[in-house]
Amino acid sequence: REHMAVLGMRGTGTFSNVERPQNWRQGILLYFPNGDAPLTAFMSKLKDQPTDDPQYHWFEKGLPIQRGTIRGAGAADAPADDASVAAGQTADAYLKMYPDGTNANDVSIYKVGHVVFNEKTEEAMLVTAVTATSIRVRRDIGDKFVTNPAITGGAVGTGDALVIIGTGNPEGAQLGTAIAYKPVRQYNFTQIFRTPLSLTRTARKTRLRYDDEGPYREAKREALQIHSIELEKAFLFGEREEIISLTSASGPLDITSQGQPLRTTRGFLNWLPAVTTTTMSVNTDLTVFNPPGSLTEKLWDQFLEVAFRYGSREKLAFAGSGALLVLNELAKNKARIELAPTDDTYGFHLMRYITPFGTLMLYNHPLMTDNPSWRYDLFVIDPDKLVYRFLDDTRFLRNRQSPGEDASRDEFLTECGFEIHCTGVTPDVNSPSTVPLQSAHARLKGIREYGG
Repeated sequence: REHMAVLGMRGTGTFSNVERPQNWRQGILLYFPNGDAPLTAFMSKLKDQPTDDPQYHWFEKGLPIQRGTIRGAGAADAPADDASVAAGQTADAYLKMYPDGTNANDVSIYKVGHVVFNEKTEEAMLVTAVTATSIRVRRDIGDKFVTNPAITGGAVGTGDALVIIGTGNPEGAQLGTAIAYKPVRQYNFTQIFRTPLSLTRTARKTRLRYDDEGPYREAKREALQIHSIELEKAFLFGEREEIISLTSASGPLDITSQGQPLRTTRGFLNWLPAVTTTTMSVNTDLTVFNPPGSLTEKLWDQFLEVAFRYGSREKLAFAGSGALLVLNELAKNKARIELAPTDDTYGFHLMRYITPFGTLMLYNHPLMTDNPSWRYDLFVIDPDKLVYRFLDDTRFLRNRQSPGEDASRDEFLTECGFEIHCTGVTPDVNSPSTVPLQSAHARLKGIREYGG
């Protein structure tokens, strides 16, 4: 049968007879398709990009900001903050603006000729001048109103909302002003992951009851599993930092005292905006928002609308067994869950959860299920916005023991990081634009019971 692309994974959905993993990281998907590191395995079939520096940057742009709220309105340039224009005013008006996502007066997104629309009053106006602080608008294009409506200014988010709906140009006019939107710059670090396995010469030659080939094969399998688990938890929960010096460091960390840096990579959770407890957002703590973590059908619909507002219409959802128990109860009444064919998903046992807003590909994450805190959480990830970055992809290095040591020491080594786009988090101060992009990802924390 014809295979369908699922979650943007490259390939047909199965490993063919002639296909083999190109590296150990892809081997995790082949050998452990339903193992402890599903995100790491998924990413082996998604976008990856090498980096030549342990600190890497990327630039991204979302939809252009063409909307804002009115900070102040008046008959003269630079109106006072919170000032309004009364109904019936027929002269041109001057408006100070807060573009969406900012808390500072800024008219740089407007140009002469823009047609703007007041979302509250539904009045269309023409921008006839742009000053250092304000835009001047000609009122009521089309003479829709007998009396011009009021224009209300106010604090961020409280004044009338104004959206750009196009540009008007006279016949034979000169070319107008060009507007360029600054990109958002983000950065992350690669992290060095090392998982050693060590066996004495005698141990390697010892016959085991459960494995006639001796302990080495099991030690190697276990090391790869541990390596993948630690990659997985860093991709989900890690935080970025470059540590130049540690006080009283011991073991391999003592080299930081000689100026060798230790870097950690930021994972999915810490790329999301701050958790909210009073509104439904892309990162909501349900245990506080609706104690003791009660998920109603209305709240679930609200969360799905937020989670699918931006990004792909099909997203990956990792959940612990406690959260899945609640979702299963909810689905018995209102939703539809179906099992996705494993030959479309490289052996993953995914459940397709169909909603009016998009499709969730649900997966019971074993590490989340095993942890008493994460067991009740749900992560919604847009795989199209993930990039695996690496200085050294996962490698198996042999003979790392010291000369003369009566043992073998091998290791799995990866130096990699996580790149995630459209997170909704505020960029750092060195970004050309400090306005956060819309988030294509979400987390619902503490789904503990079905609330009807």
